Amino acid sequence: MQREITPDVLRGFALLGILVVNIQFMALSSDQGARGEWVLGLANGSATWIIAAIFAGKFYLLFSFLFGYSSQYIIKNDRKNTRRWIKRCFALMAFGAIHFTFFWHGDIIFLYGLFGLLLLAFIFRSDRVIKIWTRVIYGVSVFLITLVAVSLLIGERYFPEQMNSEYVEPRLNEVLRSGTYLESIGPRVELWVFGLISGVFLQGGMAFAAFLLGMRLARSNFLSAPFDNLQNSRLIKRGLVLGLPIQAIAALILVRNEQSVKTSEGVYLFSLFLGFLAAPLLSMAYVGIIRKIVVTKPESVLWMMPVGRMSLTVYISQSVLTSLIFGPWGLGLFQKLETWALIPVAIGIWLFLAYLASLWLARFKQGPLEKVMHILTSKKLDSSTE
Repeated sequence: MQREITPDVLRGFALLGILVVNIQFMALSSDQGARGEWVLGLANGSATWIIAAIFAGKFYLLFSFLFGYSSQYIIKNDRKNTRRWIKRCFALMAFGAIHFTFFWHGDIIFLYGLFGLLLLAFIFRSDRVIKIWTRVIYGVSVFLITLVAVSLLIGERYFPEQMNSEYVEPRLNEVLRSGTYLESIGPRVELWVFGLISGVFLQGGMAFAAFLLGMRLARSNFLSAPFDNLQNSRLIKRGLVLGLPIQAIAALILVRNEQSVKTSEGVYLFSLFLGFLAAPLLSMAYVGIIRKIVVTKPESVLWMMPVGRMSLTVYISQSVLTSLIFGPWGLGLFQKLETWALIPVAIGIWLFLAYLASLWLARFKQGPLEKVMHILTSKKLDSSTE
């Protein structure tokens, strides 16, 4: 069976966006990323605006959409394949645990494995039921995020003393400045647990809604050519005309707040939440743009396919490389680079891994971690243990 082009290209493209967002937490501040002094100046402010408006919140949704989309390739509408999907989810959780323990406290693989198990409740449901649940989950997420944002703004305005607590720097920052690799493990896991709790609340609902959307659209081969050009154009226009201006405004609010004499935590979180709410529009615009390019000028994006085919390997490799670049056990560049420099560094890392992925797949059928995943979830393993 011929492998589809668009999902792999999109997956490779999504990994670039994810790294551009993550690298600020790898290089500047483990829990806050580009904030405060890291946003000052025209170059740093512009880079922060680009990250917030173009990348933040959009690419994790795109990756989530593709995760749900790929579930149909494994399940294939056959309940016999459920066991393989469950094994895959537990394998992802194991990879995620290794990842957040030894390399990157912002790991999403564990959460994907966990949510993948929840996806089983919907995989064999009708399109209508899935569509309803997608809207309900997204709607509840929007309501909760809006409620928190408004509450914080009100609390900061009327109860400033209670809201203005002193910032406590995470232990991982100190370790990344002058500690050892082994000393980083505990603080990294600690930050991951905190991030998991807040991330599930702020982004978990939207990510799961993206899972459901991807799963439903995979049934109609949404990413396969040929496609409805008019429908695709509407998808792009909706994202660019409605989503992009909202993202631009939210990012501007964020940057202006960080560059002001007295920053407001409520305004900062409000700008983040506003960006989260409109993120799906821009994420789907990216899907539409890549779909169109694949059909009209495939040669311009086919080089991204190897990254998408080796997404698990590349995702973890990004963390390995950034750990070596910014950690004191490597080049020791943590808090040594300006925010504006992080974007070209992220692009350079991604291009380097794209090149390595193309070399690897020229000799092998799968990436190294994809091969391990295949072994762990193969039917041969089932038959050997029965």
